[in-house]
Amino acid sequence: MITQFHVKNYKALRDVTLPLKPIHVLIGPNDSGKTSILEAIAALCRSVDFHFDQIFPSGGNPSHLLWDTLGDDVVSLTAEITDHGATGEYRIGCILRPGADQPTRDNETWTPHGKAPHPIPMTNPGSTTVQTAYCSNVNDVGRGLVKLLHDALSGVAFFRWNPRMLKLPVVLDSAHRLSMDSSGFGLAQCLDDILGLDRDRFRKLETKFCDIFPEIKSVQLVSERAYQWPKANQADDLPHAAEASGKSIYFQLQNGKSIRAAQASDGLLLVLAYLTLLHLPEPPRVILVEEPENGIHPKRLGEIIKILRQLIEGQNRTQILMTTHSPYLLDLFKPEEVTLCKKEPDGSVSVHPLGLLPDVKKQLEVFNLGEIWTAEGDEALAKSVVDGEK
Repeated sequence: MITQFHVKNYKALRDVTLPLKPIHVLIGPNDSGKTSILEAIAALCRSVDFHFDQIFPSGGNPSHLLWDTLGDDVVSLTAEITDHGATGEYRIGCILRPGADQPTRDNETWTPHGKAPHPIPMTNPGSTTVQTAYCSNVNDVGRGLVKLLHDALSGVAFFRWNPRMLKLPVVLDSAHRLSMDSSGFGLAQCLDDILGLDRDRFRKLETKFCDIFPEIKSVQLVSERAYQWPKANQADDLPHAAEASGKSIYFQLQNGKSIRAAQASDGLLLVLAYLTLLHLPEPPRVILVEEPENGIHPKRLGEIIKILRQLIEGQNRTQILMTTHSPYLLDLFKPEEVTLCKKEPDGSVSVHPLGLLPDVKKQLEVFNLGEIWTAEGDEALAKSVVDGEK
């Protein structure tokens, strides 16, 4: 698990450090750096699986992502990691020099808790040594260390849920096995892959889903004309209708009738998507979600967060980070699980953990956290946290 994340020189994240819990939420107004923080965490996690030209949102050489007032072309990404009994700090530096073909590595270190930094020798300037060693089984930095860092960070999933995409039938594609697009497209294939691989796992997922929606008896996967996965060179990056057959989601109701996913509520599909992710044979180590409240009734949202907490505690593997504008969602979190993001006058982003604010804990005796946030506002809360840190 990532217990603390530090990013320097990425977009407006000039120098930001935030502690993280197994489930954590970022709040703040628009353009306060919440999405940039998720992107930076995703880049660090993706660096153990992909070359640097694939870890940032724009791909290639995204020199425009630099904090451009520092005269520094290195983005620094650091995670404090606790995993399999080991605790330490993993850091990579990515050079985003204007005019270069792609980002390159500046340095890479592992610092065990309480010990001096251990520089990791460079094998490929276009990627981390962890990624290179893991993919090629090269024992340059020690098999144990490579496995530790890869296991702790590999498999990040970043979602901006679009219920319309969750509902679409999917042409099965082995290149996207057990995965979904960031919009949620591919849910039908992901469910079909789980069913084909492990029927008992699918039944557990289905049972949990039907417990939440008792009017539903079962989840069915039916063959029908479907949509193809978007291709990297498509201008719109959207799935396209195909002549080929694929799989579609249907829900059998307790009254014997069946409805297609397209007829179901957005909230129902979003619940199914979360359950699918957390019932994968290897759930993502880090799940990043922007505004999960979109399309979900507050009551259902509470049930989702409860399920996520139970599954995280049960498997002790996946960490979930969210952004939100919803006070209803915030009511479901403890102050130490919430970080307020704020844009400073110079354009940089500052972060303020609400767990450091004694007044918030006092007010929780009377009010919910969402009510406190709504009443106080972002500016007042941020100032209170800063005053509490002095």
